[in-house]
Amino acid sequence: MATTNAGYTALPPQLTPVGLRSTRAIIDLDALETNVRAIRQSLSPGTNLIAVVKANAYGHGSVFVARSALAAGASMLAVAATNEGVWLRRHGVRAPILVMGPVDDSQHLAAVENGLTLALHSIASAKHVNEIAEESGRTAHVHLKIDTGMHRYGCDPEDAAAIATAIAGMRHLWLEGVFTHFACADEADMAKTEEQAAIFDICLAVIEAAGVRVQMKHAANSAATLRSRRYDYDAIRLGTSMYGLAPSEHTILLPGMRPVLRLISKIARISDLKPGEGVSYGHTYVADQPERIALIPCGYADGYRRILSNRGWAAAGDEHLPVRGRVCMDQLIVGLGEESSLAVGDEITLFGDGTDAAPTADELAVLIDTINYEIATSIAARVPRVYMKTGQIVAVDDLTGPVDLSATTQESRSR
Repeated sequence: MATTNAGYTALPPQLTPVGLRSTRAIIDLDALETNVRAIRQSLSPGTNLIAVVKANAYGHGSVFVARSALAAGASMLAVAATNEGVWLRRHGVRAPILVMGPVDDSQHLAAVENGLTLALHSIASAKHVNEIAEESGRTAHVHLKIDTGMHRYGCDPEDAAAIATAIAGMRHLWLEGVFTHFACADEADMAKTEEQAAIFDICLAVIEAAGVRVQMKHAANSAATLRSRRYDYDAIRLGTSMYGLAPSEHTILLPGMRPVLRLISKIARISDLKPGEGVSYGHTYVADQPERIALIPCGYADGYRRILSNRGWAAAGDEHLPVRGRVCMDQLIVGLGEESSLAVGDEITLFGDGTDAAPTADELAVLIDTINYEIATSIAARVPRVYMKTGQIVAVDDLTGPVDLSATTQESRSR
């Protein structure tokens, strides 16, 4: 495959009938697999790794992230909604998939028919899933979610044993797992997390005392996994840290772990401002001296937040490019330095992995008072995800659907 001067790799035209936008997310699958393996190797013996690929794999694209996570040692996937699991099934992912969030009764049939594992919290929901499974001639795998202090989805701890016993007695359900979720594992003080774990331990003991055997018990998210082996149980759920994003300032990634995603674009136009001329809607930026500016085809509809107007910055290598004026729906403007030699078609980085002057997701999050999760998950579906492995493009995912180019790449290498 040929590589252009701007660092873009040419794609086989027959596989990209509409081409790709200049604005694209570059996903480093080598980094993702490194991150998964680093966590996998740190776990207690016998502990499984559940790769969380909800919200389109935290904005990274669920299909190819799921495949890479499984290749690196994950034994199960987790999503938040039924359609996320069905999407993976339709694109050839056959590994177990846990739907962690509440599921409307109308979605139980699709979940069961696609072999998704459902998280249940009541006898009523269990009965409905059991009926659907019976009508479909299947056995549905389910996990019982216990609310130990998050006060979100899950059953009350005092009801856990009764619900588990009821599920275990339903002919078309298999109670594969029991789990909970920590509310404060990314905080400096782990006392609340330990309180939740203690409640979970009691629930597990009561469930087992009732004669219900559970294969998979899990509680730890990324933060708890990075903090202590105390919370490993039978499996951990690896979310944000799989993508090289630390859950908080109190949780440090393991050595070798690094961000997976860069959001890049190309300069579409260069123009000059005279003193007193304004930029973009409302002219919230007015030049006080002659200035050269560059148009970038990326806006808040792509996930580059409008709140970054006159606050964010991009980069070309070590060249700092401040955002000038309001971020528009589809475009934004950056300022070029006096000595800049950038030209139309040159690549810029909107946020990256910290290897150049571009902000990281962490830095943008601090700038607008949010979290790195939101920066990554905000990237819109219309932004193509371009997947790299050993320096080569191996897949693309955009509104036209995921395309695996690895076979094409391998063929070109053998010539």
